[in-house]
Amino acid sequence: MKLSVELYTLAERFGDFKAVEMAKEAGFDAIDYSYYYDKECEEILGDGYMEYAENLRKHLDEVGICCNQAHAPFTFKYGMETNASEPKYLWMTHALESASILGAKNIIVHSLNVPEGVDFEEYNIEYYKSFIPYCEKFGICVAVENLFCRDVKRKCITGKLGSPEELNRIVEKINSPWIVACVDIGHAALTGYEPENFIEAMNPNILKSLHVQDNDYLVDRHVLPYMGELNWEAIMTALKKVKYDGDLTFEIIKYLRRFPDELLTEALKLAVSVGKHLVSICDK
Repeated sequence: MKLSVELYTLAERFGDFKAVEMAKEAGFDAIDYSYYYDKECEEILGDGYMEYAENLRKHLDEVGICCNQAHAPFTFKYGMETNASEPKYLWMTHALESASILGAKNIIVHSLNVPEGVDFEEYNIEYYKSFIPYCEKFGICVAVENLFCRDVKRKCITGKLGSPEELNRIVEKINSPWIVACVDIGHAALTGYEPENFIEAMNPNILKSLHVQDNDYLVDRHVLPYMGELNWEAIMTALKKVKYDGDLTFEIIKYLRRFPDELLTEALKLAVSVGKHLVSICDK
């Protein structure tokens, strides 16, 4: 099981190439490359995307760290065309190809919000199916993530593929080896589940990716395990029980953002120590 860290939080301060070096120096085995926010630019997803990806892959190889997974852009929305005539969709396909060049096995693609009266599941099934030819071409899987919505009117959180039954069902209905599942452990807690129970209810044949983060069951805090309220011994035991064969990928955005530049190296090293302890629970 590789120990990986989402790169965006480091890259927004130091750029991709320095961020890769920092992840390696701290002791991570891999990076999760994210194509959202300021990464949605011409250099990374536009006409220059191939050159950028090839240069970054060369740097990864030189540094001695791999890219295990990636995260697609957020700007493609309901109603846009799922073909290359739509610039935002074209950039989604560029993200798949770029991530495959970096070496990622999976790229997480969020489901789309739909207006009232539109079947959420059926619309998103067709959306995810549209990526299968690109997955086949580039040799990368698209991972569907359990998400949540905040109901402002009712002041509560609701799920969007927020249960293991829903997440299993949409991936199983698509029925392609190129479409898999990513469980965000923190999101599971927000939508009414103990994450260990969510994991045990997943179809182990489709669970291929994780976003590992802690919270207080109330807010999507994205902090380091043991800084929130989740039961990490139970979570790791559940992963062992279902024979999870993927990697452990930290999505600890808000944890890392708390630290000034001068302390970030030590913060990363602590994250590695925590990650290694979690992996050791699976290895017992």
